[in-house]
Amino acid sequence: MTKENKTIAIVIPSLQGNGAERVMLNLATSLQQYGHNVHIIIFKEIIELKYDKNINIHFFKKHFRWIPRSIRGAILSPILDKFIIQHCGKPDLVLSNLLPVDRILSYSRLNVYMVIQNTMSKEITGFERNLSDMAKIYTRKPTVCCSKGVMKDFVSLFSEYHLEKTCCIYSPIDPIFIKNMGCSLSSVPFKNYIIHVGKFSEQKRHDILIKAYYKSGVSEKLVLLTKGSITIEQKMKTLVKSLKIEDKVIFAGFKSNPYPYVKHAKLMALSSAYEGLPTVILESLVLGTPVISTDCESGPREILPQKNLTPVGDIDALSKKIRDAMKNIDNFKTNIDEVFLLERTTNKYLDLAE
Repeated sequence: MTKENKTIAIVIPSLQGNGAERVMLNLATSLQQYGHNVHIIIFKEIIELKYDKNINIHFFKKHFRWIPRSIRGAILSPILDKFIIQHCGKPDLVLSNLLPVDRILSYSRLNVYMVIQNTMSKEITGFERNLSDMAKIYTRKPTVCCSKGVMKDFVSLFSEYHLEKTCCIYSPIDPIFIKNMGCSLSSVPFKNYIIHVGKFSEQKRHDILIKAYYKSGVSEKLVLLTKGSITIEQKMKTLVKSLKIEDKVIFAGFKSNPYPYVKHAKLMALSSAYEGLPTVILESLVLGTPVISTDCESGPREILPQKNLTPVGDIDALSKKIRDAMKNIDNFKTNIDEVFLLERTTNKYLDLAE
């Protein structure tokens, strides 16, 4: 990488253990390794993920929640701009992540790109957000979409509005880091199991996964490495109890280092209603763990071959896919495409810097 050193600020609500946060940490680590000046600004002092201690992390405390949302961005943007410049210097690029940050940085005077990590049309519907209000945020700045499907959805969603530059840069993953972390534990407390990693949310449709697993009748246990909505978690535990498979489904909770658990699993299974570009699929392939997934409108179909995919919401199809995989796991192994590797995606982000 020969580009001159740049100053990049990544702004994100927190560094809790979700996909968007892991993606941005991967990118920050790569930029740091190539000699660029990288800063991460968070709104909440929540850091659940391991990170390179050479990366500068700053806590922005002045995001006053009592300010009405309709004017919050315009009021706080100059304060956040000043904070970024004071702590990072004048940045060549600012990457804005997730709605609380996007709402503020949409008014920024800096070189801001908004990173779209999920299928926004589904999120607006799911959270009952108003399209015109969202357009006021997402049509003010150029955007980076994490997959082709996400970009197609984003452009279609705001087709009636004028959009700034929109491009697709796949979420970066670091194979060396993933493999090293995968080897950090010589063993895990489970054997002969299928794994799922993904927070408890309506999007992930754990009910579909659990029902399909039950119907498959396979002997392998199902390990859920997840946290999130307590309400949904309790519903899933109730479902497992009603199906009388408490001895086969393990609610293992959140792990700051999930990679050994993924590495030692026979299969990774996803049942999402929608996705952006699920990092967990890419990480599983790096670790040599086969993946089956629902065929969301974006994400999985850009990573996996068709034989590894099932229709969204189809319990019978997912159940059959689980059985087929357990009968002949080698049929579901696949290699990761180089387009997802860290150096290529890092270079594309650097192209956005002024």
